[in-house]
Amino acid sequence: MKRLLILFFLAFILYSCEKDPDTGDLLIIFEYDGTNQADVECTLYSSWENLVLKTFLDEQISDEFGEVFFTGLLPGWYYFEAVKEFSSMFSVYYTDSVKVEALRQSNKLAIMYKDK
Repeated sequence: MKRLLILFFLAFILYSCEKDPDTGDLLIIFEYDGTNQADVECTLYSSWENLVLKTFLDEQISDEFGEVFFTGLLPGWYYFEAVKEFSSMFSVYYTDSVKVEALRQSNKLAIMYKDK
């Protein structure tokens, strides 16, 4: 009986840790001038209207590999904008959209550009 209780408890833990089947993940990699960019400020929006109104869903700063990773997103289109300031007179930008699907990881390579 004790073994059955332990097996039930382990099964419950594994089931509760299982990923939500109705969500997906998003990986964005930022690059400028052929190099991945750390310290890029990335803001994620759930719709175009929210981007215009600046009502964001999440914000992250890219790691040393130029990556940000958003998890547990509902399926649909997401919009993001990113900026990295190299100095007070030099910044790079990127704005785009990406589709997230359930049970999948969407990947986006964002090649940033200098504002003219």
